[in-house]
Amino acid sequence: MSLKQTEKDVTVKAPWGNISGLTWGDPSNPPVLLAPGRIVPCSSFRPLVLKLPSNFFYVAFDFPGNGLSDHLPKGLRYTIFDLIPTIKKIVEYYKWKQFIYIAHSLGTLVGKHFNIIYPGYMTKIVDLDPLPSYLCITYEGMSSWYKETYESHYNDTAYAKHTGGKESAPKYKYEQAKEMIQKAQKLSDEAIDNVLDRYLEPAGDGLYRFTYDQRMKSAFKLPFKPNDLKELYTASTTPTLAIIATDSIDNGSYMHTPFAMDEHAWPNRNYRYKIVNGGHDVHLENPDCMSDYISKFLLEDYKSKL
Repeated sequence: MSLKQTEKDVTVKAPWGNISGLTWGDPSNPPVLLAPGRIVPCSSFRPLVLKLPSNFFYVAFDFPGNGLSDHLPKGLRYTIFDLIPTIKKIVEYYKWKQFIYIAHSLGTLVGKHFNIIYPGYMTKIVDLDPLPSYLCITYEGMSSWYKETYESHYNDTAYAKHTGGKESAPKYKYEQAKEMIQKAQKLSDEAIDNVLDRYLEPAGDGLYRFTYDQRMKSAFKLPFKPNDLKELYTASTTPTLAIIATDSIDNGSYMHTPFAMDEHAWPNRNYRYKIVNGGHDVHLENPDCMSDYISKFLLEDYKSKL
């Protein structure tokens, strides 16, 4: 049976609500957890997963406030530390002692900190264009960082918007909403068909609204300097493969953290990277450009453990 034929919906209960996800493969196989980026639903992994080895059990999930997962309680501002418990709840649900972690964008930042806080769970990490993990600030930028990250959330207009709930969210015609997503993520019709069912929900009168929480639009940058990030990340011993998109390099996303593209900067020799042509969501738009690299990485040491 192909991975495509095994796709199933899954719901994991958490204190704040339901965590929604998708699975592929045999649950008795070694687990691979897939964490998406900001706002993007977990179905964005479908094109990539279907090109990966069938030897694994793949679980992709929507973070709170993304896709079909419930939102966090109104009022608070989302931070990566509020998202880490989502991973923990899924691990507890499946009773995993260890798992491989594949993440895109914001999911890479959450994963890196989970791996620091709960060492030993992640046996391998695949980072898909992990630019949020490498965003940093200087002392001079601290004031701007705070105003963008926190002060902006608590001004009257933004706070009312962020606590308004789905009922107050804007409504669009289906094709209009689809065009907005395509333009923002630079996606083809084929690619966007994988995510629309978790991006949109009916809002009455033939109109649709986005399922994501407005608070997920906020920045998730942490107040770390480049050397702080280098010291934090390169201390890891977990084998890691990073897939970096050319568009993100060209727009300067890794300018202050060159160690992201320097394997010798990682003293435990556990890090490698590949550069692929494309934009930030290249894993969704063109999974062929990375699937062979990732498959080979996943299968390393696999047979020896059978």
